[in-house]
Amino acid sequence: MSKHVRALEACDANTLNDLARYVSTALVSDDASSTREDEIKFNLEHVAGVSAVFVEAARRGFDARDVKATLERDCGTSSERAKIIADAYGTVRGDIERALKLHASSSTVGRLKSHACRADYVVSTSTNGDAKEHAFHMSWLLNDKTTGKDEKVNFSCDMEEMLHFVETLREACRASETIAARSSA
Repeated sequence: MSKHVRALEACDANTLNDLARYVSTALVSDDASSTREDEIKFNLEHVAGVSAVFVEAARRGFDARDVKATLERDCGTSSERAKIIADAYGTVRGDIERALKLHASSSTVGRLKSHACRADYVVSTSTNGDAKEHAFHMSWLLNDKTTGKDEKVNFSCDMEEMLHFVETLREACRASETIAARSSA
């Protein structure tokens, strides 16, 4: 990040003001009406620098004063440029923080809605001799809470894989119980 932020020193104050407004709008606006002219008006390294500052500051819960101080102290940004970036960040801080929280909570990991398992014992005879093996057929129905759609996942595994799977689930349950016991104590 600091490489892109250091590159902002090459911007004059007016360009940096325009750049900060452009990035502010691009990060928080639902309206994607920026033109190609707007996009190529700025050096991508500069856009990346301001974007990284805004997102990282929001992630850390910084206010505009924190951003200004951090830019001056850690990145060697001049006071004038740090103030321009910090002021622009201050106007969109809440929107960026909300967007980050929404993104963090909108996991695409499906939630197990139902499951089914069938265990088979397969005996087959061939010229190489008899083969006997366990086979497990699993069917999961997962629900994506962001879209509300269900996805069916089918898979099969042998005895060794099933034992490993079951032990992994047991370890996860024990770990969860341990964490719960510590947090309630």
